[in-house]
Amino acid sequence: MHPLRGGAGGVPVGGRADAAVRGVLWPPGAGVECAEGDCMIPLDPLQTPAVVLGMVGAVLVAGRTAGMRMCGFGAWVIGNVFWVVYGAVTENWYVVVMFGFYWVMAVVGVRNAGK
Repeated sequence: MHPLRGGAGGVPVGGRADAAVRGVLWPPGAGVECAEGDCMIPLDPLQTPAVVLGMVGAVLVAGRTAGMRMCGFGAWVIGNVFWVVYGAVTENWYVVVMFGFYWVMAVVGVRNAGK
């Protein structure tokens, strides 16, 4: 049995993120499984769309047309907002700064891809 995952599937949450995620994103009775300080969440509502949008954006930015590239940068704009919010909720200011910068660059990419 994995020390963080226990016997259940899901995403392990620990440290300050544990209290922040449980208290802000999942009120009591919202489906979070906790036992002995370890919490398991079915899918993280901030990280999951951020990861999906990041991968979709990477595929679209590699496209041949300006419209596909613009959509890719648009996906990054939205995905990076999810990461900034996640960083703020978990008080991870490095993530906030990094993805805030990526957000600005994605906005520039949207503008440049449309030219």
